[in-house]
Amino acid sequence: VIGMLSLGFAACGSDDEEEGNGKEQNQEVKNNEDPFFSTSYLGKMQVGAGESSFVNDSAVCAYSVEGKALVLVNAKLMTGMPTLDTIRVDGVSFTEKSVADVTFAGENIVPTWKGRPFEQYTLTSLQGYAKNDSLVFSCMMGQFPVEFAGKLIQTDIMTR
Repeated sequence: VIGMLSLGFAACGSDDEEEGNGKEQNQEVKNNEDPFFSTSYLGKMQVGAGESSFVNDSAVCAYSVEGKALVLVNAKLMTGMPTLDTIRVDGVSFTEKSVADVTFAGENIVPTWKGRPFEQYTLTSLQGYAKNDSLVFSCMMGQFPVEFAGKLIQTDIMTR
């Protein structure tokens, strides 16, 4: 489907991702950019369902309990679209049982890029958790189902 939502991630548009080459560090949410985003997860994100789904095995997501937000790094929203540096999802509700056990949810959240709303990609039915070294969430982004499952790649709990 031309123009299908493809919420995927690529390190600076490169297709030559390999484990252990240090590129994961370029995808982390840097603490000096936003001190609340101190925990990053690298994982698999799937957008869509069935044969028309888009899967990216090097997606990066971070969250902030204090900032009540998720952030997606180096995101692509459509096939052929340039990579967007950061998409913020503000207004997420978090429940923190401990630093290593957090659940979150949201409904009707308009994500932003460079402060501009992406209303056509409004998040609904957002449900997720961060537990120990894993982050998992699912939602609808506009009309497309989105699922993410990642493992911890960077943390600094002192800034949370």
